[in-house]
Amino acid sequence: MAGVWLTLLAGLAVGGCQSGEDAGHCTMAHVTDLPLERHGNAFFTTIMINGQSAKLLFDTGSTANLLLEKTAQRLGLSIDYYNTGHVIGVGGSREVGMVQSREVRMGNAHGEHLTFLTTPENAGGADGLLGMNFLYPFDLDLDFWGHRIGVYKALSGCRSPHVAMTKPLFAVDLAADSLQNQHKPGEAGTTIDISPAVYVSINGKRFVAVIDTGASHTVIFRDSARRAGLGQADLLAQTHMYGVGKRAVKGDVRMSAPVVIGDLAVMNMPLVVVDQRHLENVDILLGYDFITRVHIWISRSSGSVIMQYPPHPTPST
Repeated sequence: MAGVWLTLLAGLAVGGCQSGEDAGHCTMAHVTDLPLERHGNAFFTTIMINGQSAKLLFDTGSTANLLLEKTAQRLGLSIDYYNTGHVIGVGGSREVGMVQSREVRMGNAHGEHLTFLTTPENAGGADGLLGMNFLYPFDLDLDFWGHRIGVYKALSGCRSPHVAMTKPLFAVDLAADSLQNQHKPGEAGTTIDISPAVYVSINGKRFVAVIDTGASHTVIFRDSARRAGLGQADLLAQTHMYGVGKRAVKGDVRMSAPVVIGDLAVMNMPLVVVDQRHLENVDILLGYDFITRVHIWISRSSGSVIMQYPPHPTPST
């Protein structure tokens, strides 16, 4: 993980709903809770950077943390335009700069040296976004009904899922680790390497889907939509999708057949078919339409995703 060092200020806790040989032996540190604000089809969290607040889009679909250039300037951060790069997403790509914070506070956690990429473009009303550059090593409770993200760190003995959600629960393996092996030696992926991904099926066809809390809709790319058998008869409306690129991407809103993830079938979920291909063999972005229907616990410690359906807030401890 490039960037942040965190001090664990919260007490140790063991999640409920344990199973397997490890039951009762998982030592899990509750790092912090990140409170959420909902703005349209997006969820923002506020953190402190160099003693000043910044409202960031919570985005598991992004590999990087991002700040608007004007936000970086407000926070007194010097933008490095020599170490530039490109971010790629819906709508194309954009050249970015880089800044590094002196200190950050996220809920009850304190850290240093969190790296952000910078862009001149707007971020849907946010000052930037909090991505997987920070989130990757942790177990994450995506508790949108409790208006929070629970951030946990597995310390020992957590080879099977340990969560604090009540039944009924559905568990599937994270697909990211196996997909990383598809890259050639020395070839780095841009999304699938660290964003949480699962295998889903539509009409009996299997697809790779990234759990993308920053996507305002659940998206399927055009070639994958054809393979899923989604045709004009399923068309509900037309829309446009915006991302990191300068251009909007045309999207057709279609009602899909059940989206099946392991033993869980999500019914009547609209998919936006976009005229774009994903660079990393990703077929679907499980965005707002999905994450607000299913309570998700991303368990990096056990390599799995646990889903509660129908969703309920995580019980307070």
